[in-house]
Amino acid sequence: MVKKEYSREDVTVVWQPELCIHSTICAKGLPQVFDPNRRPWVDMSQAESEAIVNQVNQCPSGALSIKKFTEASSKPQVNVRLMSGGPAVVKGPVEVIDESGEAHLKENVAFCRCTKSQKFPYCDGSHNH
Repeated sequence: MVKKEYSREDVTVVWQPELCIHSTICAKGLPQVFDPNRRPWVDMSQAESEAIVNQVNQCPSGALSIKKFTEASSKPQVNVRLMSGGPAVVKGPVEVIDESGEAHLKENVAFCRCTKSQKFPYCDGSHNH
């Protein structure tokens, strides 16, 4: 199966043309990145990584996907630190998938462990009050 990859420093989009059902969801949702009339048809410089990941995740056929960090040849270092009486702090590029299935790329994130946060699952410091 043919796979084409389109990369930028923090994310890679993988396209498998044989799986494409031409729903045009990608082109309608983020036309500055996905333009079937342009060659190459994917221009990663035209949007933020988070927007690209979110759009790719809407592909109904799986023809577009995101190459996971663990698949990359140089794996980024991710550190998790549990703070006493505080959040779990994750440092390094991570993909956070929310309850609706939407993916968000984060460099650093603090996850609430006390469940008091108004921004749950992210920490807002409520554990201090």
